Parts: sequence; structure tokens; C-alpha cells
Amino acid sequence: MQVDKKTLAVLAQRGWQAGAGLITLFCIARYLSPAEQGYYYTFASLAGLQALLDMGLSTILVQQAAHEFAELTWLPHGAVVGKNVGRYLALTKKALYWYGVSGLLFLLVYPGGLYFFSHRPQESDLAWQQPWLVLVVSTAVGLALLPVLAIVEGSGKVVEVYSLRLVQGIVGAIAIWFTLMQGGGLYAVAMMPASAALIALVWALFRYPKLWVSALFGISGDFGWWRELWPMQWRLGISWLCGYFLTQMHTPLLFQTQNAVVAGQMGVTMTVCNMLGLLSLAWMTSRIPVLAKAAGQQDWDLLDKEFKKGFKRSLAVFVLGAVFFVLIRYAADYTAYGVRFLPFWETFVLIGAILFAHISGLLAIYLRAHRKEPFLWLSLSGALLTVGGSVWLAPSWGSAGIVLVLFLVNVGFGFPTSLVMWVMLRKKWHAII
Repeated sequence: MQVDKKTLAVLAQRGWQAGAGLITLFCIARYLSPAEQGYYYTFASLAGLQALLDMGLSTILVQQAAHEFAELTWLPHGAVVGKNVGRYLALTKKALYWYGVSGLLFLLVYPGGLYFFSHRPQESDLAWQQPWLVLVVSTAVGLALLPVLAIVEGSGKVVEVYSLRLVQGIVGAIAIWFTLMQGGGLYAVAMMPASAALIALVWALFRYPKLWVSALFGISGDFGWWRELWPMQWRLGISWLCGYFLTQMHTPLLFQTQNAVVAGQMGVTMTVCNMLGLLSLAWMTSRIPVLAKAAGQQDWDLLDKEFKKGFKRSLAVFVLGAVFFVLIRYAADYTAYGVRFLPFWETFVLIGAILFAHISGLLAIYLRAHRKEPFLWLSLSGALLTVGGSVWLAPSWGSAGIVLVLFLVNVGFGFPTSLVMWVMLRKKWHAII
């Protein structure tokens, strides 16, 4: 597998995220009770509701910034010069406003969480209220800073942005471990978003001060957000919302229908699967600006060449990682930590479901490089099937019912439909554009 600098930067960040995640899992099992583990992952899942306010914009910004920066150049301290620089600054300004408002709106999750968690009298001795507040506030600040990284990454500085994310991951992971070892309990769940937000803020102010000053207070050009971004944003936003229900809603659902212990088992197992997906996406994520630029210039040969490379390598890494995790999970049953995961066969089936969802996601990246969101109704249908089936089976079947629903929806519906759409739309778009 050949690894260029961009892929290496993404891989380093994702590799640390995966490796540190495994250490975090051990620390959680070592320093938190099974019930606290359930609260930990339910907290994290509910914090994922920020996707409702992001609406996929962070992904679109990377692609749009790549298009706008094609004829621009960086100067020291974040100044930008070149043809149509005003559009780039206008895009930056409106993105900062959008996420600033989104961060404020996310604070409303706090009272919702108080209501959600207050209905667990059997775990009333757990001190969860203050950690929940810290998590919500730090996540809101991090949400407001999302466009800072996306705008710069889209300009082609993939190595720098993912190096920054690597630093965020290292500091955040160390903060989590230290908090757990010092008896901080559920405060640990807020350490990653809090440290990430602080590092991003310092980086943006000292590395690119002129960009933000020019965008917010300077004279910018005309960029029609509602005309150029919104048609794709609302579609991708629905897809992201559907993605939340496909990957995050199961832990809170089991928290309510079963108990905190079962929710913690689902949270740990799903976290490992998600880390595996993030790590294997490195070979594709690093190519998003290149794919977007190739699609914008109608360079179909380059588009297909880069996608084929990323697809094959991403899939290979996922499969190898999945085999390794299955072996580790099997061995865990002979230790005291086996009970912290879903049962072995449920874990095996869940990995299969995530594998096919991963393939569908790779196909979606290719099509979205054309600045279109064709998977809207596919994502919506899949989410409705998953939510309906999970809500129906979770009270009586528990985690086994949710895993079964995920496998049937992803393998029997999501994957074959996305493959057919990819073949048809690729042929159609490349013929008429």
C-alpha cells in the first residue's frame, strides 16, 4: 500500500484515534463500573446530536473550499490572494456564522439530557449531572469551531489539518486517561471535546489570524449560500441524521429499554467498529479535495483512478482490522473484560453490518464529489427501517434484536441499492456533464 503525505497524515491521526481508543476502552473497563460505562457511552451518543446542527456542512465545506481555492494562494498569517478571493472569504464568513449559531442551539441539549437521565432511579447514586453539563458546553464550543478546520483543509492543507487533529487526539486521550485514573469518573467523557476545542481555537488565532479577520470584518465577495450550498446541505444533513440513527441511537435506546450495563456493552462494541471504519477511511478521506477538484474539472480519468486506489486500500484495511478485532473479542471471553462487550456472535454480526455500511459510504464519497447528494432517500429509508425495527425488537430482544436489524438493513437493502445507484449515476453524470 503506497502512502503519500496526505494519506500518511490522515492515517496517523486515525491510527492514533484507534490505538488510543483501545487504551481508553481498557481504562473505562478498569476504572468505571458497568453502569458508569453505560452512562459514559450514552453521554457520547447524545453528544453526537451535534450532527443535527452540522447537517453535513463540514464535509461540504471541504469540497466547496477546494473549488473556491483553485486559483488562490496563501500568504503569511493566513492572508489569501488570487482571483475571486472574495468568494472564498464570503464562504468562510457565512460558515463561521452558521456554526456560531449552531453552537448556541446545541446548549439546548443540556435540559433534554437532564430529563432523559433522570428516569434511572436504580442508578441515582451516580454523579452524572455536572459531567453532563461540561460535555454539552465543550461540545457546543467545538461545534462552533468546526468550519475553522474544514475551510483550511479544503484549501489543500490536508497534512496540516490532520496533524492538528492528531495533536487534539493525543492531548484528549491523555486527558481522558488521567481523569479516569484520578477517579474523575464521568468527567472523562468531556475531556476529548474540551481539549480539541481549546487546541483548535489557539491554532486558528495564531496560525490564520488574517483569514478570520478578513472574512468577518473585511470586504468579501458574493457567495450565494442558499443557492449554491443549501440544495446539497439539506440533503446531506438528512443523510447525516440518518447516519446518527444508524450508528448512535442504539446505546440510548438500550439505556431506556434495558439498563445501563447493556447500553455500555453496545457502546463499547460499536465504538470499536466505528474506530475501525474511521481508520480505514484514511485512504479515502485524504483524497476528498482531489476527487472534488477532478469532478469540478470533469477529469473523469483522474477521478476514477484516485477513487479506485482509495476504495481498494480502505476496504483491505477494514477487513484486516475486522479479523483482528474478532480474534481479540473471542479471547476476551477468557478474561474478566469479556462481559464489557456484546456477546461474541452479536459482535461478529455487527461487524458484518458495519462492513457493508462502510462500502456504501465509500460509494457515497465518490458521488458527493460531484457536489450532489443522491443518497438522500436511500439514507432516509434505511434509517426508518433501522429505527422502526430497533424500537420494535429492543424491549424484548435487547441488543441481539438491534444487531439483527442493522445487519438485515445494511446487507439486504443499503448495500445493493447504493451499488446500483453508483453504477447508474456515474454513467449518467459523466455522459451529460
